[in-house]
Amino acid sequence: MLWFGEFISPQRDWKHLTRRLFEYEMMIVTEGELFIADDDREYHVRAGEYLIMSPTRVQRGTRVCRCRFYWMHFRCEALPATVALPAQAVYRDAEDIDALAHMLLRAEAEHPRSTRSRYLATQLLLTLAEGYAGERGHPEGRLCASVKEFVAFHRFSELRVKDIARELGYHEKYLSAAFHAAEGITLKRYLLNMRLSEAKRLLLETDYTVSEVAYYLNFPSPHNFSRFFRNEAGVTASEFRDRGPRP
Repeated sequence: MLWFGEFISPQRDWKHLTRRLFEYEMMIVTEGELFIADDDREYHVRAGEYLIMSPTRVQRGTRVCRCRFYWMHFRCEALPATVALPAQAVYRDAEDIDALAHMLLRAEAEHPRSTRSRYLATQLLLTLAEGYAGERGHPEGRLCASVKEFVAFHRFSELRVKDIARELGYHEKYLSAAFHAAEGITLKRYLLNMRLSEAKRLLLETDYTVSEVAYYLNFPSPHNFSRFFRNEAGVTASEFRDRGPRP
C-alpha cells in the first residue's frame, strides 16, 4: 500500500482530474456515482460498488458528479493472479468495510505506511474478496468466476474461447452467451482486454524489451505482438512505454 484516504466531492461541478496513474488505485464508492475512464474504457461506479484501476497513461473523469469514496493506491506485481477480485463489482458487508476504512485512516494519520496500515489494507481487500466469493453461489457467478480464474492463471498464454469452453466442460456458444449476459462484455473482448492489460503492465513495470514481452505473453513473434498492441492500444508498444509512467 502506498496511500489511503477518503474523498468527498464538492457540492457542484466536480469531475475527476486528468493524470497519469503510476500504480493501481482502488475506489470504494459509498455515496453518489463516480464517472471515470482510463486508456481502455469508461467506468460508471455507483454507491455500493468498488473499482480497481490498473496503471494507465491517462486516468480522467468523464462527467461532472457528486460522490464520496475511499481510495487506495498500491503496487502489485501480478494483480490478476494474487487478488481474486474483478476490476469492478458490488461489495458486501458495507459496515465492516466502513469500519476497516476508518481504522486505516486513523493508522495512516498516526504512522503512514506502517505495518498496521498494510495489515488493515490487506484486511480491506480480503473483506471485498469474501463478499465477491459470496456471489459465486449463483450458477452464473460460479461460471464467470471459473472463467476469470482460468484466464488469470493462463494470462501468459494465447487463449481462445473454445479453449476455455473445452477446459471447463461447456459448449462454446453457451459459455460466451452466459459470460456476456452476466458481465456485459463478450468473452472474446474480455480475453483481449486482459491480454492488453498484462502487456501494458509488463511494459510499465519491467525492463523487458518489446520482444521479451512478446515472448512472455506467448505471441508467435514480436511482429505479431506489435500488430496486436497497436490495433488494441492505438499506439506502438514502444510509444506506450515512452509516454507512460514508470513505477
